[in-house]
Amino acid sequence: MDSIATAISRMMQSFESIRQRGRLNSREIGLKMDRVTSTTEMQGLEQVDLVIEAVSEDPAVKMKIYETLESKVKEDAVIATNTSSLGITELVKETEHPERFVGMHFFNPVSKMPLVEVIAGEKTSDKTVATVVKLAKKLGKTPIKVDECAGFLVNRTLLPYLNEAARMFEEGENVEHVDDLLTGFGLPMGPFTLADEVGIDIGEKVSNILYEAYGERMKPSQVLAQMTKREWLGKKRGTGFYLHQGKEKAHNDHILELHASNPTLDDNTILDRAILIMVNEAVRCLEEGVVDNARYLDMAMVLGTGFPPFRGGLLRYADSRGLANIVARLSSFEEKFGERFKPSTLLVEMAMRSETFYSDKLH
Repeated sequence: MDSIATAISRMMQSFESIRQRGRLNSREIGLKMDRVTSTTEMQGLEQVDLVIEAVSEDPAVKMKIYETLESKVKEDAVIATNTSSLGITELVKETEHPERFVGMHFFNPVSKMPLVEVIAGEKTSDKTVATVVKLAKKLGKTPIKVDECAGFLVNRTLLPYLNEAARMFEEGENVEHVDDLLTGFGLPMGPFTLADEVGIDIGEKVSNILYEAYGERMKPSQVLAQMTKREWLGKKRGTGFYLHQGKEKAHNDHILELHASNPTLDDNTILDRAILIMVNEAVRCLEEGVVDNARYLDMAMVLGTGFPPFRGGLLRYADSRGLANIVARLSSFEEKFGERFKPSTLLVEMAMRSETFYSDKLH
């Protein structure tokens, strides 16, 4: 019941923010809230057309819910999971009607973030995909269909960035300085502020899922595990890379305990380690067909992560930087920092042929 009360409270806070901006009045908010019902039992689901499951990223918990849920809804009801990283096919392997299951990954905060990743499992029907795409549009979101893989598109590309920032911190770099450099690049918040917002424990869990799927290049920094063990979980607990009180954040002296050495990196190296590791993974996603084209990929990164729109997206930025330049920089990082920076095959081939991801140029 506490979680229901929290959910209702958050909905009201969100509506209040909308009311203050003049987009809804109190009567309209009341009518919308009257549509909301709550229960702690799986009852009253017999006539629903679509269910969205949004429990924690634990396959066993999700599969247990599906076992019960399938017996409670009608046979043609669509069941969507708001998983951020787990494979749909594996999650629904024991279900009776896998064709009606689909991934529908919303981004936090849901009320503000426009992107929804739509992920089909091996047996998901085209009708199921079309249904959730239509629903996403009706909700005012921008849906993008991505192929099934660990982390899908956005988290698979974003997690190496967050993990690289954690590695640089572990090496001795200053939290505030790294965040300032990345916001100066144009990102809405630095990697450490973002990690605190998402939750350190969630970041660790997703990092481990990606490590299991992709191996050494996704090996997590030990910092996240050490912070989770100390229950420095970010904003929700008041302590993470920063100390949090309400909307304010301050320097956390205790975090220095996790430094392994003193800072040694120049600003350009910090920026390139953070950004180019994302570019490299994004190119792999394009190479593997996780997303249809460079334009869709860039749209997803701008809408899903806040990658600076004036830079056009990761692959547009890569074009403007020059692919040969990026390959050379990644290769030098590979030699100095490890295999995770090895340039992707497609990136190397395109650089050798002097190709770009876009045929048109930004002026």
